[in-house]
Amino acid sequence: MSIGNLYTRLKRLFLGSPIASNRDRHERLSIPLALAVFASDALSSTAYATEEILIALTASLYAVQANLLSLPVALAIAALMGIVVISYQQVINAYPQGGGTYEVSKDRLGILASQIAGGALLIDYVLTVAVSVSAGVANLTSTGWIDHHYRLHLAIIFLILIILINLRGVRESGKAFAVPAYAFIATMALLLVTGFYRAFTGDIPDQEIAISSTAPAGSDNVMSLALLFVLLNAFSHGCAALTGIEAISDGVKAFKEPVAKNANKTLLIMGLVLGSIFLGMTGLAYLFHIQPDHLGQETVVSQLGRAVFGDGSLLYYWLQSFTIIILILAANTSFSGFPRLAAILAEDGFLPRQLKNLGDKLVFSNGILILGVLSLFLIIIYQADTHALIPLYAVGVFLSFSLAQAGMVMDHLSKREPGWKRRLLINGVGALATGVVTIILAIEKWTEGAWMVIVLIALLILLFRSIRQHYQAVAKQLVLPETGYCPVSVEHTVLVLVSSLNKGTIPALEYAKTISSHVEAVHIELNPQATQRLRNAWDEWGCGIPLTILKSPYRSISEPLVDYIDEVEGRYEHNLVTIILPEFVTKKWWHNLLHNQTALLLKTLLRLKKGKVVTTVRYYLEE
Repeated sequence: MSIGNLYTRLKRLFLGSPIASNRDRHERLSIPLALAVFASDALSSTAYATEEILIALTASLYAVQANLLSLPVALAIAALMGIVVISYQQVINAYPQGGGTYEVSKDRLGILASQIAGGALLIDYVLTVAVSVSAGVANLTSTGWIDHHYRLHLAIIFLILIILINLRGVRESGKAFAVPAYAFIATMALLLVTGFYRAFTGDIPDQEIAISSTAPAGSDNVMSLALLFVLLNAFSHGCAALTGIEAISDGVKAFKEPVAKNANKTLLIMGLVLGSIFLGMTGLAYLFHIQPDHLGQETVVSQLGRAVFGDGSLLYYWLQSFTIIILILAANTSFSGFPRLAAILAEDGFLPRQLKNLGDKLVFSNGILILGVLSLFLIIIYQADTHALIPLYAVGVFLSFSLAQAGMVMDHLSKREPGWKRRLLINGVGALATGVVTIILAIEKWTEGAWMVIVLIALLILLFRSIRQHYQAVAKQLVLPETGYCPVSVEHTVLVLVSSLNKGTIPALEYAKTISSHVEAVHIELNPQATQRLRNAWDEWGCGIPLTILKSPYRSISEPLVDYIDEVEGRYEHNLVTIILPEFVTKKWWHNLLHNQTALLLKTLLRLKKGKVVTTVRYYLEE
């Protein structure tokens, strides 16, 4: 079996049969499937957003104070969530072709703003995958089923599975994720209903509350200022709950017609469900006096499950199971958004053009693979530690939020369509709110790693510009002249590289004689005895082609050949030199490893020589 056949069979085994381009519309998503694909990231953030708020608060306050103050922080985040959802509905209406923040920024704020938005979103998508998979593994180890020392190995395995599922196509990934997504929503609803019922009936288990010794002390002014910073820090950590909201506006093209209407409905449903679960979780954590585990061995969701459903109960394990699954599958939102955004950037010349090509399954396979590799790298670097990754999160998201809303403000001011003042107010409030939050996040998380995100965005902008400059330079060089062009006649010399006479050499010699009357066979002498045998057989098998022997005292093949090619090229004013390399192809892929790769080496070397044509004539072996 050849390498090509082996690759094709493995590809079909893991990814399924290819899908024709005219099936694109049939591969689009209905609202229920779209909610599963695009909302997984946002919904999964409810599993750790409350925990991040409590960790930030309990690091500086008494436990009782922390639980109480988590409520206004959560309400502020929920209000911001509503503003962002409504604002992004305006983005979808204005840009139903997709692209979201990037397209808005490009049209209304300029190239630099669009590059900032594109870079911020790409980084956020990578972080989303790393955080989601790591958080899912953290919940898995919280159950005690698997030791937390194996979290890195588990994270890598889950990531590979998600990559394979997404490579199978949009609809197949949507179907695969629909059941876990809706099961998670139903389980969370059951947790909230049961928890609040038990709280209001006074059926709350006794909870030992640890008291922190680091409560702020001092004058009222100092305490007020310290409390403000603590609340802002908690707010910045809890804003992780908003990540993923922008994904729907980026992937509007994935929806069935009418795309804008369906995307807006999905966004509204997602916002309502997300806000309800987030506020409910924070409220239950307050009522049940849940404290975060700073050692990271048990999550807040796990503690709530034990408190509400009972330790070791079937419902507790049901909750943990679907929390684990939704967290891991939340990475799917990025695998939908990242490749689409990368394709748009590639279309504009900011990323390699290969990223805009659809694969066999009508998905952007190259973008999926790149996202997988980058996420894997991040997971390994941070050892699948959710709390280490969270500080990098959200800065890029809110930066893109701010740019999108600012762009929509400019759009309304420019078009002034009926009802523009109301829409201007919506996006103006959104721009102001998300802009302030971006500044808060950058300041609060600067020392925790936010500076790295800023630096990476700057580096991506430089990369975007370098790639675009290259494509523009190439296009400029390839433009045809204004007047007609008649090619000049050239002398065509063909050199056939011959190591020995065999069945693989003869077809190369025959082909050479069909394309030129100036043909030479060239042999690099590494072994005088082998050279003499070649001379003796040449008169009979050489097809009347002159044989040139090149001495190589230092046993190099490339140097004598390159020198001789330069010499041949100088014989005529207009001389085109074609080098023909005989090469045999083995039937089994691993047989190829047993043979000298001289042809590959020479092709790599000669491709750098201007004005040379390198051709391979293959001879296929039967065994």
